[in-house]
Amino acid sequence: MDYSLPTPLEGLKETGPTPFLTKTYNIVDDSSTNNIVSWSRDNNSFIVWEPETFALVCLPIYFKHKNFSSFVRQLNTYGFKKIDTERWEFANVYFLRGQRHLLKNIRRRKTSSQTQSLEGEIHGMRRDRVALLTELVRLRRKQESVRTYLRLMEEKVKLTEMKQEMMMDSLLKKIQKPGFLQSLRKRKQQEIENREQRQEMISSHRVKAEPEEYGDDISEHFGGVFGYGDELHIASTEDQGQNGVETEMDNEGIWNVSC
Repeated sequence: MDYSLPTPLEGLKETGPTPFLTKTYNIVDDSSTNNIVSWSRDNNSFIVWEPETFALVCLPIYFKHKNFSSFVRQLNTYGFKKIDTERWEFANVYFLRGQRHLLKNIRRRKTSSQTQSLEGEIHGMRRDRVALLTELVRLRRKQESVRTYLRLMEEKVKLTEMKQEMMMDSLLKKIQKPGFLQSLRKRKQQEIENREQRQEMISSHRVKAEPEEYGDDISEHFGGVFGYGDELHIASTEDQGQNGVETEMDNEGIWNVSC
């Protein structure tokens, strides 16, 4: 004879439905409020006929609020679906009229940590995208500014080259003239004579005279920096009256030639 205790019946350890599901079932199953909320014709869904009255009259009896939107959000977390676009009709495969015992099969949806992590990554990617777009706009503006600067510099270089070519053409024309070299030699000889006369005057008076200004002796003070090229310029300047050609230096040290 077996005297062992009987095992507990299967199902005694099963958890029952949550209070929200039980209260919702009671609201729908109450025939006294069928004009406000009731089961559908097929008894596999329920319909809230008057949402405002439902929120003001029915919800406060079972819940601590009068918010219809909050009630709908709760239905969504338990897997209820709105099955009619023209009215507030909700359904769940385990929410059936006369089968209250099936409510235990309805489970509340939980947001997994993986989903939360994914949402965080998406949010971070959107933030990084905005930052990258902002940086891209800044770099494009800077690139356009650099292009404008380079274009202006190229135009300035071309203008300088053109002025230099005009100067060289003018000098070549003057050098090729018969009287140019003679005028240059005459100028050089005059400078030598002026220097000798000044030295003789200094020797005769035995006085150290300070130069009045940087004139004919400037090449001696600066080691001949002002040499043959400057003499060419001076000679070409002296020749202006004879040939009707005028030259002058601009701010960049380039000779402007006008006829």
